[in-house]
Amino acid sequence: MPRLPLPLHAALREAVATRFGQPLRYPSHCDALETELAKTAGSGGRRLSPSTLRRFFGLVEKEGGYHLHTLDTLARYAGHADFAAFGQAVAGFAQAAAAAPDFPTDIPELLAMARLAPPERLLLGYFLGRVTRPVQPGGAAAPLALRLAAHPAGQEFFVESFVDLAHLNGAYGEVLCEYLRHKPTPEAQLFGHGTLFLGEFLAEDEAAWRARLPQLLALPVPPAVHAFPRGRRAFAEIVAAWHDAPDAALSPELLPRLRREAAAAPCATAAPAPPLPAFYNSFPAGYHFFVAEALFLTAQFEALVEWIAETNTAFPELATLELNVYNELLRAFLRVARLRTGRAAPGCPPAQTHPLAQFETHHWLLDYYQVHIDLVDLHLAVMAADAPAAAQAQQRVVQYATTHHTPFFRRVAERVLAA
Repeated sequence: MPRLPLPLHAALREAVATRFGQPLRYPSHCDALETELAKTAGSGGRRLSPSTLRRFFGLVEKEGGYHLHTLDTLARYAGHADFAAFGQAVAGFAQAAAAAPDFPTDIPELLAMARLAPPERLLLGYFLGRVTRPVQPGGAAAPLALRLAAHPAGQEFFVESFVDLAHLNGAYGEVLCEYLRHKPTPEAQLFGHGTLFLGEFLAEDEAAWRARLPQLLALPVPPAVHAFPRGRRAFAEIVAAWHDAPDAALSPELLPRLRREAAAAPCATAAPAPPLPAFYNSFPAGYHFFVAEALFLTAQFEALVEWIAETNTAFPELATLELNVYNELLRAFLRVARLRTGRAAPGCPPAQTHPLAQFETHHWLLDYYQVHIDLVDLHLAVMAADAPAAAQAQQRVVQYATTHHTPFFRRVAERVLAA
């Protein structure tokens, strides 16, 4: 039986635990995993005994290695073709981390950012983002932006703060690739690869996002990893599953597992402040938002109503949280989902998305999320049989999709009109 090197064993444990939704710390967890393995198509329906799982997860002592059948089954459950494919994915990340050069300090003034008060750091990071943003959406990344992506302070206060999704299939995507070369921490890798997956999926570059997805799912997720990058991986799982079966309901195992993972994600507003800075930390339900966004874009409205209801129960503070991009969008998504599922009267007033326009410090977010608002408006116009309003909303979506190289949004609009 093959013996696993400790790093590879730990990586497979992390990958399985991520798919399961929480660390496997007790015998009852192994019992639940045994049941899930038996009914999960991705694992080929192979059974592993609870005793085998307890040995694998270190709950009981074990001498020797593991049968290849055990390793293949767990690797398939984690989203890979077999254990060999899992090993190749992990090796690729290890080589990239080993090849990353030391952090440069050729912008010494930026090292002083850590001594600034938080509002000053955010203001300077915002300024860096604005002055390096290309004039045209398809423009290349500025040399300063690439240098910032390789610098510790630039990574924290520029790349991770000024999340410029409108330029994701352009300059910001280049910045993220440079950032990943220089910051190999689990959180940074999850954040970077999850965001790049988003750009590839929206660009309908199937070869690229299919190649990235198993790598993304193989990344370890330590318990303290921020809710936002965790949520981006959940988004990737949902949209990939929908892409392969757009007319079928989501797998019955998927949302329960994501619920468990959401419950395990740290709260963004908890003390001490988590590592990812800026607006991320002013919204407590980051993981929940990205699941809701995926369900909205893939028209899984029954699941969306339930998910947002659970989100509001888990985070009662959202009821009084105003002028927050993510919270306002959750409310708009819920409005559409209730209408689409017949849980709200068509004559109710439209969703209140206009407060989003009041954002000045984070208006680059609205460059990306404005297309979501346009899709909300399109749903409402179609439901109200308002053809002129629907045509205007569709035109705005198509314009964004063309300008920012995201044809997926145009197809979403076409499905809304055909519904």
